Amino acid sequence: MRGFFADDQLLIVPSDTAHGVSLFGEVLGSHKSVLTVALTEQRHTTHDITLDLTRVNYVANSVLDILITLANSLTPPYRLLIRTSPGLALRERLAAHPTPCGNNLRLIDA
Repeated sequence: MRGFFADDQLLIVPSDTAHGVSLFGEVLGSHKSVLTVALTEQRHTTHDITLDLTRVNYVANSVLDILITLANSLTPPYRLLIRTSPGLALRERLAAHPTPCGNNLRLIDA
């Protein structure tokens, strides 16, 4: 995924404020592959991979699975930083998830 991705539910673009990607719309299970590619590509440019979800209205639970898996696969100094809004309730959803998040995933409230 070089540059951007778009379909009827989701737009993924390079972040204009940090190394990473910004998402717009709804992140469904069908977006897991393209999101994984977009985030994995960032490993080559920075240690702090930023995922900006502040303009997203919905994140599927299956997408949380891949975010946790990606974060847990990172070794220091790499980490996944997720910018989120309270409406997504990611902090609560991640805390209730059966797979624990390691120290390589950090939520940033916007």
